[in-house]
Amino acid sequence: MTTIAYKDGTLAADSRVTVDSEAGGSRNFLCDKLFRKIVPVGDSMEEVIIATAGESFSGMVFVDWYGSGQPPPDNLIVGEADFTVLVLTQAGLFEYDRWCRGIEVKDKFYAVGSGTKVALGAMAMGASAKRAVEIACEFDPYTAPPVLTMRLRKTKTITEGEQNAD
Repeated sequence: MTTIAYKDGTLAADSRVTVDSEAGGSRNFLCDKLFRKIVPVGDSMEEVIIATAGESFSGMVFVDWYGSGQPPPDNLIVGEADFTVLVLTQAGLFEYDRWCRGIEVKDKFYAVGSGTKVALGAMAMGASAKRAVEIACEFDPYTAPPVLTMRLRKTKTITEGEQNAD
């Protein structure tokens, strides 16, 4: 459970993870939900930003898999993984779930997670993606600061030689 918002080329995410506790009830901790990767696209390499919501561990399996060129992991497709991932690419914003098949989001702004309605309402009233998640932090018990943001860097496509030059 979380809040991820997208508007004007920016992905914003809260930092709270809520998990069932082995002692009963639930517990919270902070984690990263935005990940920058360089992945192959055709004959070149491009930057993407991946934002995870829902079941954190399944989301991380997706992050590790995305762009690998391998078939989707069986534990996502066959298992009961419950997560949503937004992937921001040069081509646009895409939403994925456990089936690992993206669908393009064509809305001007978008949100996923437990604070979706609050974030969408805030963005409809003019809030940025970051401000929308900050507002969701005030109303959704599964969303908490700090709120982090990422945008794609304004760089050209990376070739194989350039990727290995660092």
